[in-house]
Amino acid sequence: MSGVFSGPDLIDTYGTLPTVSRSTVIKPSTSSFSRTESIPLHVQLSDILREKIYSREWTPGRRIPSEHELMDTFDLSRGTVRRAIRSLVDEGLLTQVRGSGTFVAEAGISHPAGERPISFAESLHEQGKDFVTHVLVKQRMAAPSEVVSMLELRPGDQVMYLRRVRTVDGEPIMCQEGWNSLRECPGLFDVDFTKEAAFEAVERCSGRKIKSSHMRYVARVAGKEHGDYLGCEESSPVLLLEQVIRLDDETPIEWSFTWLKAGQEVVGTAVQPS
Repeated sequence: MSGVFSGPDLIDTYGTLPTVSRSTVIKPSTSSFSRTESIPLHVQLSDILREKIYSREWTPGRRIPSEHELMDTFDLSRGTVRRAIRSLVDEGLLTQVRGSGTFVAEAGISHPAGERPISFAESLHEQGKDFVTHVLVKQRMAAPSEVVSMLELRPGDQVMYLRRVRTVDGEPIMCQEGWNSLRECPGLFDVDFTKEAAFEAVERCSGRKIKSSHMRYVARVAGKEHGDYLGCEESSPVLLLEQVIRLDDETPIEWSFTWLKAGQEVVGTAVQPS
């Protein structure tokens, strides 16, 4: 699957939900609103709405009050209400559906954790998610010194730098960027990554199986550049996954970083040694 990625332009494309009856709509509460000068009004409103979700007063799949209802309840402008809702959409707590309203988000996309390397394409396929891969950058270069170290290469060895964004229902959910050894994977640079998953291409070009991955997770804010890629505010939370992936003969083949937009989770099972 392929397409042209247009950054924030993709934010307003949403999927559909079943027709909503009036009984499923959450009524606005009369929570007090403190007009504290040191805290912007949209931040205060975001905090109030967020707590309703965290406390499960507002449960997944329920429609929240309309913009007009929130404006009347808290005596706020439309712009303030929209900004508060937008921040919770960026956090993955709310979902907006054109013509239907704003809903508390259902459980997010899950990805497996453990010693097994994470193939996000496989993970999305297993969950029945139709996705589109957008290749933003594909470049052949001599490996930078840090890449030489991480992939155990020789100075001057060629690597491929690849940056992709994946979208589900037109909305960007992750940005993946990393370096692959072309010495170990001849022909990898010629692959069309909008049609073939990187893991499959690596195994085909190297003639070996991917075996293991050393993974590191860290909480970050998106920042300006990755916020543009993911269609979210630069201050929005993201989960950053770093992986060094090895083949079945322990050869390191990829050093990559995956920026996961809020609303996704990484799940696994931990077993205490006997």
